[in-house]
Amino acid sequence: IWIENMNTVLDDNCTLCLPNGERIKLNPTTMRMLFEVQDLAVASPATVSRCGMVYIALEELGWRPYVQTWAGQGLAHAVPECPQALRDHIYMLFDLHVDAGLAWLALHGRQFIPAVENNLTTSLTWMVQSLLLPARGFKYGRGVVPEDQHKAAGKVFAWAYCWALGGNLPHDLRPAFDAFAREQLAPVCQYPGGNTVFDYCIDMTRGFPPDFKGWAERVPSFGYNKAAPFFEMLVPTVDTVRYSYMLELNLDVGRSVLLSGVTGVGKSVITVAALEGLRERKGVLPHTINFSAQTSAADTQFLIESKLEKKRKTRFGAPVGKRLVFFIDDVNMPARETYGAQPPVELLRQFQDQRGFYDRKKLWWKDIDDATLVAACAPPGGGRQEMTPRFTRHFTMLCVPPPSEAATKTILSAIFNGFLNDFPTDFKSVSMPIVSASVEAYTRISEELLPTPAKSHYTFNL
Repeated sequence: IWIENMNTVLDDNCTLCLPNGERIKLNPTTMRMLFEVQDLAVASPATVSRCGMVYIALEELGWRPYVQTWAGQGLAHAVPECPQALRDHIYMLFDLHVDAGLAWLALHGRQFIPAVENNLTTSLTWMVQSLLLPARGFKYGRGVVPEDQHKAAGKVFAWAYCWALGGNLPHDLRPAFDAFAREQLAPVCQYPGGNTVFDYCIDMTRGFPPDFKGWAERVPSFGYNKAAPFFEMLVPTVDTVRYSYMLELNLDVGRSVLLSGVTGVGKSVITVAALEGLRERKGVLPHTINFSAQTSAADTQFLIESKLEKKRKTRFGAPVGKRLVFFIDDVNMPARETYGAQPPVELLRQFQDQRGFYDRKKLWWKDIDDATLVAACAPPGGGRQEMTPRFTRHFTMLCVPPPSEAATKTILSAIFNGFLNDFPTDFKSVSMPIVSASVEAYTRISEELLPTPAKSHYTFNL
């Protein structure tokens, strides 16, 4: 392993001894080595004993320094129209409510792909920043009353708060988070009753300050095309609309998104359809990369580089006026190597950290501009690996729930009614009974025909 070659460098003689027998003398007075690692699980005692150790606990730094810097500098740079008083008000909302949300998640939260606390607050800042853009309808200028701006910012914060902290929770925990969020955010704004906080979006088209609007009102109608293959049909539902919106919201500010959820909930279909919708409207060029257990880092780098356009000697990126979005499907599938890392994931982490990677032949650094990652994965297990939080911390993490019984009936009835258009009208009367019977049969099969060691293939999804 390469780190063993560093042992003699860390000694007083500061000599690099390579496996081929070559010895390279380094200057011990001008050269020092600094390692920043997640843990020492696979570290050699010979290496550890040569280094001084500094342990940084999560509680020592916390989330406030990042949010203070963002509110004071990052938000001012991204949204120059945002006045100082409004930025101070937004930071006050963070200060009052984020700690309680993180404490609730630590006590009650269960996530398929765990998110660290700083990742949750970072996602919250990106969502708030995207919603504060004038292009999204947030109003600035002399004609806007500051009280209205503060009220609107409160609703923006409350909505982003629910999705950034609760968006990665499984569907069975969302009602409990809904009750907590309504109580915690009551001084900021009042959500409509009847549904959970995840069933509403911010509507800035009807006036300012904005109102909450049900996702169901944004669902477009489905047009049946008998020439299209059955498996390529996408019936719009509440889930497809809201997760497409969340993708667009984050991609507008260059934030990566990771969709998790059990197999068959439609993560890949939702993402591909959403990115295709952004192709014309936002100049997005989507490319899909499917990972498997055998995917290598070299293949991943080759696939990414093949879509880049050379701008300068060491700078690559999307064509002029476009943005590249790489959709990595089954991102947690690659097998681990000897020391526990997933090479393709580590390559993507390097891209997320440094916005580039090394040329494998000429060994010089390549900077990559105008490129964003979107990823999807199922929970670890069955060949899928746990990913390092050093990679997932770069993503806004969202959990896609299984389709409800009502959504399933909507999907099946829309396609079946379209199919029956070529038949006499009398046939339409049997549509709902057949759909209801199909859904009931699927539900009972899923609940009663559980997988066993002898019948491990008994897993059912739509």
